Amino acid sequence: MTTLMKKDFMLLRKYILFIIVIVFVLPVAFASKSNEVNMVQSTLAFAFEVIYSEFLICRYLAMKEYQYPKTASFLCTLPYTRNMQVASKYLAYFIVFVFCCTAYWIDTLFVPNLIRLSPELVIPVFFVATILYSVYMPVQYQFGYDKSKLIFMFLLIAFPLLIAKANTAMIMEILTKITFPIMLILTFAVLLLSVISSIKIFNGKEL
Repeated sequence: MTTLMKKDFMLLRKYILFIIVIVFVLPVAFASKSNEVNMVQSTLAFAFEVIYSEFLICRYLAMKEYQYPKTASFLCTLPYTRNMQVASKYLAYFIVFVFCCTAYWIDTLFVPNLIRLSPELVIPVFFVATILYSVYMPVQYQFGYDKSKLIFMFLLIAFPLLIAKANTAMIMEILTKITFPIMLILTFAVLLLSVISSIKIFNGKEL
């Protein structure tokens, strides 16, 4: 599993600087819109940082696998089963999330308008980002890199526009009514279903 993770991050080496810029700059850009410490603004900043980073990395890795379609079948000849290949993508999600948390924390040291990193900030963002990722991954395994690009474009372009027009205060109020334990249980339940679905789809594919 460690080797698979290293393989994915090696593929990202030419892309890593761009990702780092996205991770650090997005929260600062959101904070610049307000002169006050704002929970809604900070949550949106952290959410966009996580969602954009996760999906940009996910799509880049999918693109590389699309360009070299025999890689997966070659890995299956080694001691790396299809299940392990799928699981590595979900583990990468957690690693990127931790990196985003670290980057946001560093931003808060220099940008006073950002709320400090806390469970009240991290858990709702983890909940929303994981739900989106959990829905997207089986779709990508089912339809492939090329056909799933419409969903990615929605997340990249339409999602920010919808959020801009939405009542973010109301959304935050709804999220705060869900207790953190329930939120985490729902998150990991959806994530588990996503992993199982992705494995089932990938196992049924011809490589």
